[in-house]
Amino acid sequence: MKLFMERVFRPACPAFMRQGQGLAGAVLFLLLISCNGPGSGKKGQKLGADLQIPDSVSINLKELHPEPQQKKRIFMTFDDGPNQGTRNLLTILKEEKVPATLFLVGLHTKSSTEQKLMWEDLQRSPGIELFNHSYSHAWKNRFTGFYKNPDSVISDFNRAQALMMIKEPIARTPGRNAWRIDSTSRTDMVKNKSVIDSLQKKGGYVLIGWDLEWRFNHKNAQAVQTPDQLIAQVDHLFAANKTLKPDNLVILAHDQMWRTPTDSLKLHEFIRKLKTRTGYELALITEYPGVKEALANQKRF
Repeated sequence: MKLFMERVFRPACPAFMRQGQGLAGAVLFLLLISCNGPGSGKKGQKLGADLQIPDSVSINLKELHPEPQQKKRIFMTFDDGPNQGTRNLLTILKEEKVPATLFLVGLHTKSSTEQKLMWEDLQRSPGIELFNHSYSHAWKNRFTGFYKNPDSVISDFNRAQALMMIKEPIARTPGRNAWRIDSTSRTDMVKNKSVIDSLQKKGGYVLIGWDLEWRFNHKNAQAVQTPDQLIAQVDHLFAANKTLKPDNLVILAHDQMWRTPTDSLKLHEFIRKLKTRTGYELALITEYPGVKEALANQKRF
């Protein structure tokens, strides 16, 4: 009965007092948390350990902003100028605003009035490099006899070097795919190896070959591969790692391939297709791996 009477007649707690009690409880709870914080003693440290809250967060900036992938470089090189087609080639390179390297025949720079004018225009054209492709183009394509005598080969290249006043001893052998860049050495025809060796060791030349040739029909000078076929070959050589230097590819073409508007359009198309490939970039042959280092060890003319 007593318990019953206490329950019945216990005075009700006013609402504002109940709210006050709730507020006091919240304050007390917050005080307890602050007292058990990370610097407050062993219990606080244990609480932090239990929750596994790190003191700091390490952010890998490379993952957030990865370095751009290095582009594969393509070196467009053109042989045998100045000749028919060189004028159109120069126009295309200017319009497309792309770098290119031309290996010139010394004899062709003075064979006709038009060739002399083209030679002058080439020297004034920015964005291209001009190098030695011999004076006589192997005695006008008599390759077997030309490559028998090392001294006559060196003399032929030196004559072109002096005539064209080319300072850097960078050259390409006519009719032979030969590389000589310091210790890098490759010769397509073994029987000519010793003669070409002398062109580097005795003559002092850095020799540039090629990874891919844009072939042409020698009867009408028209390109054999279509631009799409050439692009496919570029893709394949890079994917299969079949270039002399990984991620670097040298293309050989010839000035005489661009004599007509139809032929020139093929070069336009090829260059524009290359530009759409974000993983590729065009470069000058002096940027090819090892060339600058090799030049530092070679004589100047």
